[in-house]
Amino acid sequence: MKPELSPEMNDKITFYRSMRRPQAAPFFNFPVLPPSRRLVYVPLGYDNYEVIHTLFQEDDNRFVNQEFKDKKRIGIYVVDLKEFARYSPKKGACDWLLYDQNTPIGILHLYDFTQEKLDGKYKRCTIGFAIGKPYRQQGFAVEAIQQGVSYIFKHFEEIEKVLAYTYPDNTASIKLLEKLGFRANTIDYMPQDRYAFFERIKEKGGVI
Repeated sequence: MKPELSPEMNDKITFYRSMRRPQAAPFFNFPVLPPSRRLVYVPLGYDNYEVIHTLFQEDDNRFVNQEFKDKKRIGIYVVDLKEFARYSPKKGACDWLLYDQNTPIGILHLYDFTQEKLDGKYKRCTIGFAIGKPYRQQGFAVEAIQQGVSYIFKHFEEIEKVLAYTYPDNTASIKLLEKLGFRANTIDYMPQDRYAFFERIKEKGGVI
């Protein structure tokens, strides 16, 4: 059953749609993200956003986005994703729910796509993820990030590096990123005292 949108969501949808031209088209198009070895990738939308709340509402991991534990905030998040980021030349983004067979196990974020030329910002984007507590340490995050990075370099030719960041004491995520070929960058991104930044550089040929 399709979840009913809250009044706050409907109000924000109306606002965003009133601010853009009727003929407006997205600045960034995200093709289908194909299945990987175990995972199927389903775009996050108005028909399935409550899955995030089900996955994370009782998660006691302090590194999980607190927004994902509040159904109202998740609703506003998906409105911003679908109605703002999709049509922004500087904040392009797309999220996918991760399914192992028919079971939702996490979420993959691709964001910060931009057409801004300053400092070569258009040549990079950011990847993020969250895996539900019962499904951690089973290789799902590795599989999803590998698929996401390959997808970026295949479909967005101008992208030369993929950025990821986490908290400096999130040792599990740091080890995972390093395992996947991300390298620490302690110079180019701020604030270094709050986040640890990592980059994955495009390999020759673009597809990994």
